[in-house]
Amino acid sequence: MPKLTVKDLFEKKGKVKLTELYVTNALEAYAAEQAGIDIQIVSFKKETLRTGVPTNKWFRDAHIKDIRDAAPNTFMIYGLGQLSSPEKAIDAALIARENGADAVYCGNSPKYIEALRNEGLPAVSHIGLIPYKSTWTGGFKAVGKDAQSAYRVYQDALAYDQAGAIGLEVECVPDRVAEIITNKVNLLTLSMGSGPKCDVEFLFIQDVIGTNTDRVPRHAKVFKDTNKSYEKLLDDTIEGLKNFIKDVNTKKFPTPSNIVEIKDDEFEKFLNKIFTVKNFSMRESHFILNLLYAQKLYFFNPPYNFLFIKSLKIIFL
Repeated sequence: MPKLTVKDLFEKKGKVKLTELYVTNALEAYAAEQAGIDIQIVSFKKETLRTGVPTNKWFRDAHIKDIRDAAPNTFMIYGLGQLSSPEKAIDAALIARENGADAVYCGNSPKYIEALRNEGLPAVSHIGLIPYKSTWTGGFKAVGKDAQSAYRVYQDALAYDQAGAIGLEVECVPDRVAEIITNKVNLLTLSMGSGPKCDVEFLFIQDVIGTNTDRVPRHAKVFKDTNKSYEKLLDDTIEGLKNFIKDVNTKKFPTPSNIVEIKDDEFEKFLNKIFTVKNFSMRESHFILNLLYAQKLYFFNPPYNFLFIKSLKIIFL
């Protein structure tokens, strides 16, 4: 599928419902693109060009290039979190763009978004329940359930729209409030537990495929529990490694098909080169004794028997 642009996204507002996933590694990004997810978002640390966060119980911190390369045709948002100044936000967004971002997530105030917009850097932000700001709204719970708080959320949305944001994550806001906001702004509303009337339905992929190490939030749903598949893969991997150890210990591996051979005449020439000197060091003497012992084992097993004889001739010249 062709990668969406900002212009494409705006043209789809109110016409086509889009989907978005937060992904954390290349496997997830690849699967999301192949499934047809429209937008992906990934955490981004400009200092390391990595996600900087654990992914799930099976995957850890990932490099941003691997994720971008895994989903080259998906509109990709790099999450910058919060920054200490508009200038640093611009700097981080430029680095993100250089490394494949189509837009950035910036959790700062509208003036930061406006600064990014003035530099032609597409940005999305966040209203409603904002986990890292949740102390202001009473903790991890829905926001906008009374008229006053709903109006504050609405005003925040208008401010970000005026600042030039291309999208706004609307998290855990009552669906009717989210619908009003969606109809009043030009930007795209990204629903995270805020009902079906927003422009984009947004979830974390771990919640969708069952790899979340914590409880699945109320607004999410496990559509396929792949955690069992990962457990099966881990069991199969351990079994394969144990089989390797077993075959090594029982001398079933390596087999002749795994070994590089040398022709008998070339090996004889090789022995000639080694054993043409009469005076041997202690280390060389031990090597010769070991070699002779090995040849003795094959003495009655052609074509190795002649090598034993040849070794004796070389040594006792």
